[in-house]
Amino acid sequence: MKKLVLTMGIFFVLATGNLAFGASEYKFAFVDLQEALNICKAGQDAKEEFAKRVEKAEERLSSQQEELKRLKEILEKQSTMLSEEARKDKEWDYQTKLRDFKRLYEDSQDELKAKDSEVTKEILQEMIIIVHDYGKEKGFTFIFEKSESALLYADKPMDVTEDIIKIYDQQHLQKKPSKE
Repeated sequence: MKKLVLTMGIFFVLATGNLAFGASEYKFAFVDLQEALNICKAGQDAKEEFAKRVEKAEERLSSQQEELKRLKEILEKQSTMLSEEARKDKEWDYQTKLRDFKRLYEDSQDELKAKDSEVTKEILQEMIIIVHDYGKEKGFTFIFEKSESALLYADKPMDVTEDIIKIYDQQHLQKKPSKE
């Protein structure tokens, strides 16, 4: 709500300031950085890399999960035949491995989230620099981020997202070493 009030206030000041002082026209645009992140080549590469990391983590966890299932089945089948002490030992072993599995799972999740966040942040920082340069080059007074600025309506011709994606992809390809 605060963003909406702030955005509306900015538009009001600009609109009335323009009338009151006869200032030059303001040029507005917006960019959808989330869309740009999803469509640009680096964003797509990051998604593929993330999917590979998830798959590797699942493979690592799968064998431990199978071991836990096996231990639980053995424990359930043998619990009536085991002495009290042997049953407690097997339960202790199962609980220890279950706790280790949960920690490994949580650590894997945290690691995946951190890496995804790091890559996303890096791409977005590069895009913001591009938006800044693009705005200067094209003579924009303001370029708003579509989802973060409480932008409730904007005419499609004011959307510069595609231009930003093209520029980013060109720069990203130039920085990337060739795989030949």
